[in-house]
Amino acid sequence: MTGMKKVLILLMFLFLCRPESGLAGIIVNANVNIESSVSRYTLLSIFSMRLRSWPDGQEIRVFVLPDQYPANDSFIKQELGIFPYQLKNIWDRLVFSGAGQAPVIVSSPQEMLQKVSSVPGAIGYIVENTKGEQDVKVLHVD
Repeated sequence: MTGMKKVLILLMFLFLCRPESGLAGIIVNANVNIESSVSRYTLLSIFSMRLRSWPDGQEIRVFVLPDQYPANDSFIKQELGIFPYQLKNIWDRLVFSGAGQAPVIVSSPQEMLQKVSSVPGAIGYIVENTKGEQDVKVLHVD
């Protein structure tokens, strides 16, 4: 096999094996008083239900997609830096100990956008671009 063929096969393999998350970003309700970026630690604290209010005191409402959406696993692994089963264990401990609640599971990306845009203090993640959406802000992870 020639060197050029090896390079082409390697490039095809890398292209086919890359993760397709479809994740477009983390979104919050437009009325949440927060900068345009958030640290990974803060994001993990929010989605593990340890951080319960925004800096201005407003309650945080967390929304997540069901397990069958590839964006769900991608978000947890890439943005939170943990495995999905670890996050589920955290939620289960909170619920079973009576110390807290699990996030609200929405049925679709469309419902995610609708809930985050209409619920004060809401945060979630989307798989589509939100350009033109007036009721949500996109956050960047530091």
